[in-house]
Amino acid sequence: MVPQRVIIVEDEYLVALDVEAVLQSMGVETITIATTLAQAREAAGQDVADCVLLDVSLSDGKSYDFARELRAAGIPFGFVSGYGDTTGFPEDLMHAPLLGKPFGENEIVGFVLGLVDTDRDAVKE
Repeated sequence: MVPQRVIIVEDEYLVALDVEAVLQSMGVETITIATTLAQAREAAGQDVADCVLLDVSLSDGKSYDFARELRAAGIPFGFVSGYGDTTGFPEDLMHAPLLGKPFGENEIVGFVLGLVDTDRDAVKE
């Protein structure tokens, strides 16, 4: 299932634009780019996203608490980060999906589809 509403939380705008272009080519209808946690929270509050792509380190802090908010709201998310693995993440987020930077178009497509497919599988159970 291709998601229809995706929020990209990324403070490197060129990276966000690259991800946006890939999502558009997949057929995602609504893409919101947030460069800060404040913008991300505002975007998530305006419209329920099918999934959220989170950079870990943003100009106004780490995205861990926002990830927890997304989890509590039942919104699928994954970290897209320069961190190679989740060993430095808080314990409750160590098993969150992670796509390491740099990545190619096929990797981001597979990552996004995996986020929404995982959520759909969880709903079936």
